[in-house]
Amino acid sequence: MTTFRSGFTLWQMVSGARELTEHPSVLERIDAVLRIMGPAFGRTGYGKGRPLVNALEDVAQESLLLGDFALAQRFQRFAAYAGGELFLEILENYYDEKARHRSEESMRRLVALGADRAVAVLDALSKDNPEATMADARDLLRGIALSVDHLGLGMGEGGIRLMHIWTGQSDVRRVALSCTSRLRRWGCSPA
Repeated sequence: MTTFRSGFTLWQMVSGARELTEHPSVLERIDAVLRIMGPAFGRTGYGKGRPLVNALEDVAQESLLLGDFALAQRFQRFAAYAGGELFLEILENYYDEKARHRSEESMRRLVALGADRAVAVLDALSKDNPEATMADARDLLRGIALSVDHLGLGMGEGGIRLMHIWTGQSDVRRVALSCTSRLRRWGCSPA
């Protein structure tokens, strides 16, 4: 089953894209999309569903026929979002400079945080085991990477907590206990 989407951001993007063409046939099709979406015409919801996807694809097709490939691609992406095939964040990264900047800043912060935490892990490893090798460090970091599905933020008190693992397999419990003791040494508390 297809999940159709619409909303204010798409409506803004379609309205803004209207300014990118002067072809009357394309403008008519864009106006048809805006009528389906509705809020500019006094309706409260944003129209969505197969009629919206079809109308967006019509704009793309008309733009292609007139040789405006950039506008055609834009409306193909709008149709992909409205049809549930593309996430809004991806669409925003294409056409919203502010959203793209926020996304890039967020990625930079996450990479910096990850690098900082990796250094802290290596510091703890070298403190606990001064004879640790690169293989030990690699195994520890790989173990952390494989166990991130078992980490959570807890109840909002801050810090990272290891969630309970009850699968009945002794290996999984041993890994959980090992990770719990390492997390305690690094200042995190187990859940």
